[in-house]
This record gives sequence, structure tokens and C-alpha cells, in this order.
Amino acid sequence: MMMRIGNPHIEQNRILACLPAKERKTLRDYLEPVSLRSKEQLNEVDSQVRYLHFPVDSAISLMDFKSGGGVVEVAVVGKEGCTGFTVVQGYKNALCRVIVQVGGSAFRLSASSLVRTLPQLPFLRYALSRFSTTLLRETIISVGCSQFHSVEQRIGRWLLAHEHRSGVSIFPFTHDFLAEQLGVQRGTITEALAALQNKKLIRYGYREVALVNVRGMEKVSCECFPTVKDAIDDFLRDIKSYPTSTSDRS
Repeated sequence: MMMRIGNPHIEQNRILACLPAKERKTLRDYLEPVSLRSKEQLNEVDSQVRYLHFPVDSAISLMDFKSGGGVVEVAVVGKEGCTGFTVVQGYKNALCRVIVQVGGSAFRLSASSLVRTLPQLPFLRYALSRFSTTLLRETIISVGCSQFHSVEQRIGRWLLAHEHRSGVSIFPFTHDFLAEQLGVQRGTITEALAALQNKKLIRYGYREVALVNVRGMEKVSCECFPTVKDAIDDFLRDIKSYPTSTSDRS
């Protein structure tokens, strides 16, 4: 169950920050601040999307099943985007499992309220459709990364992605959890974490991994992180240039 939280501002989510004044007014009574817990499941595969979640300082993973019953992360959503965006394209059910990886604050919007008011929300409709292509790009990069790059590089990319999306640098990640997310053995993760800690890029302990040197990790990680970051920057520039009058911006 999610709990109401203090006073996050919608400007802290990059999509909501770009809402024109008219659309912000339309959504004012529908956007609800919530607190998301780490490991909280927001959707199962093919379950009804009841809410869209716009993270503020949390990170949410889109997961795919592996053979044998395991799961693997294919994309992560943070303050640059939202989950449940496919409802604007007519998909009422989730296409994948959606799980909170980094707990924190977010705004949620009921899918029924969105669909009902969508004719009044041309910018939001465009932004969510555009974000879906950005996530597709990230998913393609993630698949290639899992095939061509070392576990050490992939851990670096994964930690950098979560830090970039949430603004948080200390994560409640266990070795078993990281092994599941990256689709490798636990021992392989332990060896890679030890190597990264020896390079003074991370610090890890019981149920915790801290990213202590972002720039250093960017040098060790593969090119996939900056490629995804560039795709997100392109998306943000695009929605910021959405044609609307200056007076319609808040």
C-alpha cells in the first residue's frame, strides 16, 4: 500500500514540469503524491494499468521474464518519465512487470482520469507517446549491452542509470538481487563488485551498494549509459519545444 507524503513538487518530474498551464490546471485534482517502497510491484504482466507513476526521486524498473522463471530489467524509469504511458495508445494492460527499484516519492495519476481528460491534454498525450519511443531505444541498448559487455561494465551502467534517474547514490541492492537483474551468477556479481570497490568506484556492504565516484564509473562503464542519456536528453529537448504559447506555460 502506498502512503501520502510531504510536499514534492510536480516540477521535480521532467514531464510534469513541462505541462502547459491549462493542462496543469486540468490535472490538478488528479495528480496524487505517493511514497513508493523498494521492491513494490506496481504491475504484473497483463494486469490492468490502474495508475501512471511519475517518479520524483524514485526509480522504477520494467522487467522481462527469463526462461526458468527469473526476471531481468530491460529499462528503468525515473524523474525523466513515467510508467503506464501505453494507456494513451489504447493498451489497458501492462506489457511487462513493473517494480520499484529505488524507493522514494512520485506522483500518480489514475489511468481512468487520464483517459477521460485526454482530449484536454494534447501536450501530455504527445509527451507520453514520445517517451515510449525513448524507452524502446533504451530497451534495445540494454539487450545489446547484455550480449557484448562485461559484467563489470554492465554493473557500472546499471548503477549510473539508477543514479541518473533518481538522484540517489546509495541503493538497497543485494548481490542476489543484482545477479537477478543482470542475469548472471551471484559469484560473478561478487567478483565484479569487489573489483569496482578496489578501484574506489563503489562501496558495498550488507544489503547496500553506494556509487561513490560517478565520473570514474563513467570511464569504466560501457558506452551504453551515455547513449541512453543522450536519448533522454533528446526527448526532454523535444517536449520542451512542444508548440504552445508562452502564456500557456506555468
